[in-house]
Amino acid sequence: MTGRVIIITGANTGIGLEAARKLCEAGNDVILACRDEARGKAAVEKILQENPNALATFLQLDLADMASIKKFVEDFHALGKKLNVLVNNAGLFLKRDDHVRQFTKDNFELTMGTNHLGPFLLTHLLLEDLKKTGQETRDSRIVMVSSALHDLSERMNRGSIHKLDLENFFLEKEGTYNGQQAYKNSKVAMVMSMYSLDRMLEGTGVSVTCMNPGFIPTTDLSRHASSVAQFMLRYIMGPVFKLAKISRTVEHGGKMIVDLSISEKYKGVSGKYYDDFEVKESSEESRDEEVQKQLYQLSARYCHLDGYEPLDAPPPPVKTEKVKASKKAAAEPKEEENKESKEESQKKAGPDVEGIKFADEEEKAEEATEEDKEVKKADDTSTKTEDKGDDKNQEAEKVGGEIEGDREEKDKGKAVDPVTSSAEITAH
Repeated sequence: MTGRVIIITGANTGIGLEAARKLCEAGNDVILACRDEARGKAAVEKILQENPNALATFLQLDLADMASIKKFVEDFHALGKKLNVLVNNAGLFLKRDDHVRQFTKDNFELTMGTNHLGPFLLTHLLLEDLKKTGQETRDSRIVMVSSALHDLSERMNRGSIHKLDLENFFLEKEGTYNGQQAYKNSKVAMVMSMYSLDRMLEGTGVSVTCMNPGFIPTTDLSRHASSVAQFMLRYIMGPVFKLAKISRTVEHGGKMIVDLSISEKYKGVSGKYYDDFEVKESSEESRDEEVQKQLYQLSARYCHLDGYEPLDAPPPPVKTEKVKASKKAAAEPKEEENKESKEESQKKAGPDVEGIKFADEEEKAEEATEEDKEVKKADDTSTKTEDKGDDKNQEAEKVGGEIEGDREEKDKGKAVDPVTSSAEITAH
């Protein structure tokens, strides 16, 4: 069927771009929803160069920013078009062995926010559009691009990756975050939300399906890996996997999106997970209906959907350096002579660091003569009262150093300040 209005997220590259190109060739009106304006417009231009009559439009969309998602929906509504199909294709996969969390503008862990919560909000903000078209045509569709890595039994996941823990949704607990765990969690969340939507949309004329495009080494999904890893993936392992029939092509993945979006074969088909154009059973974890319901409610709260009590993600941890600065300000002596003494130390050894003795101070203590010790002893006796204040200041610095040391030990492996994603959100 031609003439449909279709939104594809992450359509500037990979299987998203391939699907957009083929859907335009079939006479459909395709909106390429991309984060980067230059790349999105370049993708539209590429389609138009091949097919000058193509109905291809770019609209800016950053799935890591709820404000951007809402703005996208407003921009779409301003076009005055109906909506037949929504393809949630965009996604990102950070370095699998990265143990430092990054965050969206709404304080969501970056992978979960981009791959699940962003599409979740977008889908729900466009549901009324899809329902309206579904009532008219009995054939509106939502296509979700997931991954085989949503399954714990997948070879790459075995032994090191765990089930989605809703009480540790953003992997904030110490030692639980890594790039692969975050990716797996986001993709199983997408499959679970597909099942929840299928139940909710029954009888509306809107169907929802999920697909695994397979391992496609030529997409930009692995763009966060090292240059060596990317080279190995594309030019060494890619050809090997192709010969072994493990990998797939961009054309293959793009065709899966196209067929699930417009083929009569899939009209009315809903609540199904597809792999290589065939219905497959999704992971055992993803089929847990109770967890599906809990996840849906939690996602709806984080996305501030109507009818759900709003829930905000906690702010990311503060950098250790900021904690140091705060503690230093609290423990800094008020006496002018101590301030001058600290300034002298800084001139010798750089910025003040709590709980640390400078090497030259220890050496001078060892070189003291017996005569110096006698003089010092006499001075100590005559200035005993004054030293009490100094002792307290030294004790405060000592305690401050011990507290800071404990804090640094606790902060090992924890996250840094929020990092607004500059990653190009692309296809799988």
